[in-house]
Amino acid sequence: MSDRSVSSRERIVTILTVTLVTVLIWMWAAGETRRNEREFASLSFVPPTEGSLRITPSEIANVEFEIRGPQRAIAKAKDRFRTLIEIPVGGFGLPATPGEHQIQMQGLAEALVSEWRLPVTVLSADPPSVTVMIESLSRRNARVAAVLPDSVRTIGNTEVSPASAVIELPGDPAQLEGLGELVLNAQINQSDLEGRLPGALHRVQVPLQVPPELAQRLESMGIDPGTIRPDPLNAQVTLTLDSNDIEFSLPNPVPVQIAGPPTALEDWVVTIDPGSAFLRNVVLRGPKDVIRQLEQRQGGLGVIAFVHLTSDDLLTRAEEKPVTLWSLPEGVKVTSVENDATSSPRVKLVIKERQD
Repeated sequence: MSDRSVSSRERIVTILTVTLVTVLIWMWAAGETRRNEREFASLSFVPPTEGSLRITPSEIANVEFEIRGPQRAIAKAKDRFRTLIEIPVGGFGLPATPGEHQIQMQGLAEALVSEWRLPVTVLSADPPSVTVMIESLSRRNARVAAVLPDSVRTIGNTEVSPASAVIELPGDPAQLEGLGELVLNAQINQSDLEGRLPGALHRVQVPLQVPPELAQRLESMGIDPGTIRPDPLNAQVTLTLDSNDIEFSLPNPVPVQIAGPPTALEDWVVTIDPGSAFLRNVVLRGPKDVIRQLEQRQGGLGVIAFVHLTSDDLLTRAEEKPVTLWSLPEGVKVTSVENDATSSPRVKLVIKERQD
């Protein structure tokens, strides 16, 4: 092989080596080029142990940071900022002492990138600072009490599960002892019992609530009752409903009256057939205490049946219409009229145009 061939080969190797080194230097230089970037981050403030502190707000979303540094370091920092960042109490500029604190966002971010060992400078933060309230928490047991509507009667024992719950209260534990026994209500409303049959065992799931008397005691200590979250949040009440309704046959006939649009009725004379003017043997059903009050009103005096007429009824001179409304106390209904199981008996009418 000639010296010329060896020389050419060495020259090619030298050129390739120089080119490769140049590319590597260029890539390194590109990665080390300093640049400015803006990135959003979401922060979560975490107590040292669960239930030991309450931090308000516990999370802050969309804090904007302007950072400067080498391109590779900027890329790594942006990847970190794009995930929810947990900030432990006592670290990264977040105090561990209870009270209201102003947290400087730029300083917090600088502490973060230092922890990440990234050669990045934090130039600014928006918002510049955030107010955080840190409160000590004490876990207290509270008895759970089932509370039923006054009108509801039950058979046997009413049970609630669980029998107790845990609540977290902010403030000095010694001062909280002055609250005395804590009770949470498993409050059942009338709507929770609609459609449930008397005599059967029912299980009702309801949220636990702070009763008014406890709410007042908490407020007197500067504690917002709305921030109390029991554990668990709900309780199950087991009960057997007693039928509290009784029937009452009205001893007096019930008068029938006409109702309708006044402007339409003024042009017509509506007469109720004498045989339909009073309804007899009207049977009511309702809560015992309400029915007893009706009995004391001279046998149900004041109960009235209404027939509602529309403009079309008047124009067509309807000869018969059903009762559509009764003047009755709340919770009371008509079960039968004149031995017919209906609350809408038909009433005969005579409708004539007024001759004035």
